[in-house]
Amino acid sequence: MTNLSHWQLRRTLAAAADDDQQQPPHARAFATWVQLESLGQGSLLRALAEDAANAQGAARETSHVAVLGYAASIHDGFAEPFADGLVWLMARQYFVQGRPLTFEIDGLALLGVAVGLPKLDAATSSAGRSWLEGVLAESVSRSRRLDWNETLIHAAVAVLRQPGGAWTDSKVADDLIVALSAKGLATASEAARANAWTIISSLIGESDGMGRAAAQLAALTTLLRDASTLRPGATSVADVARLLAGVARSMRRWAWDEKPLSKNSVAAHWDVDNEYHVQDMLWAILAPLFPDLDDEEWLKSLGQHHPRADLAIPSLELIIEVKFLRKGGRSVFVEVIKEVAADASTYLQERSGYKHIVAFIWDDEARTEEHPELLQGLTRLRGVDDAIVISRPTRMSRSHRD
Repeated sequence: MTNLSHWQLRRTLAAAADDDQQQPPHARAFATWVQLESLGQGSLLRALAEDAANAQGAARETSHVAVLGYAASIHDGFAEPFADGLVWLMARQYFVQGRPLTFEIDGLALLGVAVGLPKLDAATSSAGRSWLEGVLAESVSRSRRLDWNETLIHAAVAVLRQPGGAWTDSKVADDLIVALSAKGLATASEAARANAWTIISSLIGESDGMGRAAAQLAALTTLLRDASTLRPGATSVADVARLLAGVARSMRRWAWDEKPLSKNSVAAHWDVDNEYHVQDMLWAILAPLFPDLDDEEWLKSLGQHHPRADLAIPSLELIIEVKFLRKGGRSVFVEVIKEVAADASTYLQERSGYKHIVAFIWDDEARTEEHPELLQGLTRLRGVDDAIVISRPTRMSRSHRD
């Protein structure tokens, strides 16, 4: 097992899962699909599906139908071209003696067709299911080494026979089971989850390319989300916002002693004097709850610009943006809204891995009368799910500095 942190492991997998235009279209489609919850999040899959739908005649390939299957599984708009491609697939001959096997043993293609079938009308789906079951039965009956391609073929079998099942007796690798469980296609047992951790953290399968890296990245996200001690298996961005909103109450016991509390101690002053101190405070609160919390999250580069988030929880696709307000008039509030707006447009770019921002503002001058308007301005920003503004406690005196 490697000694990589969750952050390092995720970055390693993300690099390996990055789109490779040299790969066939269904390989690129799978790598994108396995990480998506809706087609609105994936312009690449949409583009691949549109190209596949336009491929006709001699230009059409079996991989195009698989692409349409992946796209149709999360967007009904591609069901019709997928159905048309399925009819074309069913009219072809397979396992012909003397002819190399292609679609018959292509795990990515077989799985793509399997996941798309439920989106078709009952008659087409039933006919397609019977045909695909026959192809898969013949395929798995042939002796081959159990590798990544083979586990994809067995996953196609399981999707057809036991959609949403535990697949305990299948030959589907546990990292793939966990990835597909996030899509409701499988149920990952505790044993499967534990073994998936071992597979992913040991970097088993790192030579299997973009597709497996993408599946492991999706599985890791699921495992880290479920590992949260806040509300296992169901933690949301709203939960994090509620937790951070409670920080104001926590400050009641923040150490700022007028005198030593014991004969062997000194008067403690836990000063919060800059943005880094606020980040440290939030880290202490969030780190025990979110195993993948990161404070050195470098996001997708924009030319020579490498944006860096304050705090990030990748499993929730969430960035926590911290701001520290010092003295000044209304202009300081206007400026912080502009800064958060700029951060949101930078951090939430496509394929950054993030979709949500929660802004956490420390007002060092405790101008509570300005907070409602500031909150209104922040929460109206696109991509900002919530905002929290807390004031410096009164007893945290600034007289020594001012």
